[in-house]
Amino acid sequence: MSEDRTLRKLKKLTKRLSTRMEEMRDLMDDMEIEFEMMQKQIIRLEKGKKVKSSSGRSSKSDEALDDAEEANDDIDEDIDLENATTVFVKPKF
Repeated sequence: MSEDRTLRKLKKLTKRLSTRMEEMRDLMDDMEIEFEMMQKQIIRLEKGKKVKSSSGRSSKSDEALDDAEEANDDIDEDIDLENATTVFVKPKF
């Protein structure tokens, strides 16, 4: 009888650990995505800083570059929403 009870407890414990491990994997995946996005943002800011410091005035090519970066920012925001762990969507009706 005690072996059955021990076995049930062990099964319950392994199920709980399995659930926790899955939660941790999901959390790590989300953190990796956020980390990569932060690295991309740092690189983008460093490039922008170099471009602005190298030329004192704005040219047409700089404006085109800024427009392209803004378009990329919009895409990154879409990625943020897709990979976010908690996204609130207001019902339409």
